[in-house]
Amino acid sequence: MNTSDSDKKTSPEEQAETAIPDPEKNTEADVPDEIEIIVDPSKKRSKGRKSSKKAKSRPKKPTDEEILSRLMEKNQLIVKLNKTILEKDKKTKEIEDKYLRSLAEFENYRKRSRKEWELLKQQSKAEVILEVLNVLDDFERAFSAVGHEEGDDFLEGIRLIYNNLILGLERFDVKPIETLDQPFDPIYHMAIAQVDAEDVESNHVVEVAQKGYLMGDTVIRPARVIIAK
Repeated sequence: MNTSDSDKKTSPEEQAETAIPDPEKNTEADVPDEIEIIVDPSKKRSKGRKSSKKAKSRPKKPTDEEILSRLMEKNQLIVKLNKTILEKDKKTKEIEDKYLRSLAEFENYRKRSRKEWELLKQQSKAEVILEVLNVLDDFERAFSAVGHEEGDDFLEGIRLIYNNLILGLERFDVKPIETLDQPFDPIYHMAIAQVDAEDVESNHVVEVAQKGYLMGDTVIRPARVIIAK
């Protein structure tokens, strides 16, 4: 074994001693005079922003005059709103009254129109029925002139036509007025003469010159009568 190789090889204890520095051997030349501290400029700016935000977030305390001015403005606004509400309520009530009045007028108009229409129908019907009644009067006058002869087929046919007319009028609720021996009533009777009558009470109907007729409860033709004195 060469001596040079043995000199180069060292034991593990010797390697440990050479690896650990001796603190006593450190001199002042090994310690730097100043330590430079590096600060991130972005952190500085963020801190500045935070401080400025804190400064801005602090509200300014209003003065008594400002508080009083704001209260007065709010009071004026409330008064104005109340006035507007009252005006709107008044207009709404007026519109509602007009609507109710118009509704009542329309309802009255509808009822009046219905009554007028019913009256017009009754009048139109009455005019036609009056013409038919004139025909009945002619039949009755003919029967009075001929008498009550039996066995005449022609006369029986005329009576059949007369009876059919009477039945047709009854379908329209047309009926004759009971007149003979009844007290005179200007609603149902029209006096054409006054005579002395012993068997009939005074102011009672003695004779019927022309029959009167009712359609329902309405007089479409009063009876022409002769009454007793």
